Amino acid sequence: MAIKLWLTMSLTLLLLFGFLFGLLAAVGYFFDVSGYIIVIIAIFLVFLQWLIGPNIIWWTTNMRLLEKNEYPWLWKTVEELCKKNKVPVPKIALARVGAPNAFVFGRTPGSAVLTVTEGLLNSLSQEEVKAVVAHEIGHIKHKDMIVMTVVSAIPVIAYFIARFLIFAPRDRKRDAGAAVLIGFVAFIVYFISNLLVLALSRLREYYADRFSGINTEPRLLASALAKITYGLSLSADRNENAAVRSFYIADPVSAAVEVKTLSSEYSDLSLSEKELEKAMEWEKKNVLVRISEYFSTHPATWKRIKALEELNKELGLKK
Repeated sequence: MAIKLWLTMSLTLLLLFGFLFGLLAAVGYFFDVSGYIIVIIAIFLVFLQWLIGPNIIWWTTNMRLLEKNEYPWLWKTVEELCKKNKVPVPKIALARVGAPNAFVFGRTPGSAVLTVTEGLLNSLSQEEVKAVVAHEIGHIKHKDMIVMTVVSAIPVIAYFIARFLIFAPRDRKRDAGAAVLIGFVAFIVYFISNLLVLALSRLREYYADRFSGINTEPRLLASALAKITYGLSLSADRNENAAVRSFYIADPVSAAVEVKTLSSEYSDLSLSEKELEKAMEWEKKNVLVRISEYFSTHPATWKRIKALEELNKELGLKK
């Protein structure tokens, strides 16, 4: 599975940057601009996204940094996992959000911030929280916050190129027609590249899940994901989480929809094996869930749990 993920990720990155430079080349040809200048502009735009991305997350999320004397067991977990995997110890922040979730962000692994929500600490067991934390440290280990920040700039660049070329005033009809044509191509690139970015995000979640399973136990993360997606109501915090949804361990927007549907049957924090199988089967067979996954930052929970079950067998652990 790891090789398949790596190959798919590499192809996705190749397509994304191919779309970006192809689009910029078309713009350069239209405006008669040197290819070197186009490359410099692209690098600058990606750099700008990387530079201001963490600030945007701070502005859009209600969180504060934790002191060393707060949640000592959490600090110990983070430090031990980081030491074991040779990862810089991140700062830890607490988000004042009732929904159970966690995410990491930063410009480099050395400047990473690991954020956990109040809902996560209050709703899950310490062992499950440790599995979630291991998942997030996996993102730091794989430099996911850098990769996703950079590639997320590509659809944004395509969108603004499309808006500029279609709606900017033109003196000559011929130029206007060419600009509109390239603008529509840019809109297509925007749509496709956005789907590719989402696909890449889903792939990297599998990597982080695997990292967590190896460093803790696959069943612990599976249990945490089941509770977050199937067993807890997230609807109250849906809008607040949506701004940084690609960074969370579980997509808060799609999870809110699923929980709203399943909440009448799975309203507590303890899911039996039968309840879990029923919830997974519902998600697996639901057509809307299958379609919405293509527009989601995270894989469907049942797929992630299945992958963790396979990892559990691979490691020779008891279910």
